[in-house]
Amino acid sequence: MQTCTLAVDIGASSGRHIVGTVQNGKITLQEVYRFENGVHRENGHLCWDIDTLAKEVVNGLKAAHDAGFAPATIGIDTWAVDFVLLDADNKRIGDAVAYRDERTEGIREALEKEYGLTFADHYARTGIQYQPFNTVYQLMALKKEHPEQLAAAKTFLMVPDYLNYLLCGVPANEYTNASTTALVGAVIGWQLFRAGDYRDLLTVQDGDFAAEVEE
Repeated sequence: MQTCTLAVDIGASSGRHIVGTVQNGKITLQEVYRFENGVHRENGHLCWDIDTLAKEVVNGLKAAHDAGFAPATIGIDTWAVDFVLLDADNKRIGDAVAYRDERTEGIREALEKEYGLTFADHYARTGIQYQPFNTVYQLMALKKEHPEQLAAAKTFLMVPDYLNYLLCGVPANEYTNASTTALVGAVIGWQLFRAGDYRDLLTVQDGDFAAEVEE
């Protein structure tokens, strides 16, 4: 078996497993597995088939093994902003709704009207430009439609971090992906999860439900 680094690169329409090795001082990349991906309508929203994605990640690991590779490390990358929530028993809550869904329409205006959080203040905290699908707006849309899901939530994981969690059992959000949420402060981490003046914005139960951010 040849030791390698394995990258799982998942996009909106397909995913692939690529092994990287160093041969004669040069990096060599080889695709060992590819699969389809896409959104489907479920419970009134556009959703990812997160269970199938998890299975395909494992299928690709098997394909790498069958091709004679033994990964020393594995990295999973997907699109940004989308997430899943886990309850106290680490069971997934609700669907993995896709950023292409329309549920965030009008949420930016609601943040300012209901909580006094202007975009200028929001941007000053996070440094993230406005996109209607940013995670903070998705969470607010979820709070309006299904507050019971937030009430049951214990852990927040972005899509690639959830797939990582299924492999290793460690809930952690990678920093660069987490920064796209418009929830990570430029200085103090999960700013809007923990900031006292906007604590009612997204906080659930008696504590914070975001897994820690890892560099």
